[in-house]
This record gives sequence, structure tokens and C-alpha cells, in this order.
Amino acid sequence: METSSTLIGLFILLLFMGPILFVIIKSSTTEKRLKKSLQRLSTQNGVSINTSEVIGNTLIGLDENVHKLVFSYKNKLADTFKTVDLNTVKECRVATFKERKQPLSRVALELKSPSATDEIVFYQEQDDSIVTDAEVCLNRANYWEKIIKQQL
Repeated sequence: METSSTLIGLFILLLFMGPILFVIIKSSTTEKRLKKSLQRLSTQNGVSINTSEVIGNTLIGLDENVHKLVFSYKNKLADTFKTVDLNTVKECRVATFKERKQPLSRVALELKSPSATDEIVFYQEQDDSIVTDAEVCLNRANYWEKIIKQQL
């Protein structure tokens, strides 16, 4: 009786844990593939990424040796790939938009230089492809702001 109860319990545990483990492994594999693609695009543009991360729909990487930041978006990785020379950036700040008594609807990182302003969008409420929470994106944007300011 005890053995059969244990086996039934293990079977039910596996039944519930199987899909969760599958999703974790699949997302980890996808993230590694995206980071590798970002690394390849960066190398083609003369940048060697030391630090990279996937946040929502955004891929971001930093080459600390030559002070360059690269970023792109999952859905159009090669088309939206951009390199920013941090030596020309004068200001870096997290930009958020929140309507009164509503949750965050937009989180972005603004990089201002004399010639242009680059905006890296981490979260946009209207974008259905983003499955990350706005507060998580805000936390990661603050982290990247701190890292970038150290490079300025």
C-alpha cells in the first residue's frame, strides 16, 4: 500500500512538474540562442560583448573595453541592431511613462549625445510579445543605467 501511494505521488508530481521544466529549458535555450546571435552581429560590427542580457523583447550588450553598447529587438534582430559609442554619450537616464493611478505603461533607457538620442525600449504596454512584468523591466533598466554611467 505504501509503495503504490509513493509511486502515485511521484507520478502526479512529474505530471505537474514536466510542463514547467519544459518551459524553463525552452526559454533558457531561446535566450542562449538570442545572445549568441547578438554576439555574432556585434563581432561583425567590431564589438566584443562582455556583458549581455535579454529583457522582454530587448537584447542589450556592452563592450567595456571600447565603451560601446549594442542593442536590438527579438522580432527583428538584424534589422534593429544598433551600436552606440558611449564615449559620445553625455547623459543616460531611465524614462518611464505612467498615467495617473495606472501601472507603468512604458520603460525605456535614453542615451543622449550631441548628435542624436537613442532610446532602448524595455517595456511597452501595447507590445503583446513582451511577457516580462513592467517592474522587472524597470529594475533591469535601472541596472543598465548604472552600468552605462560607469562607462561614461
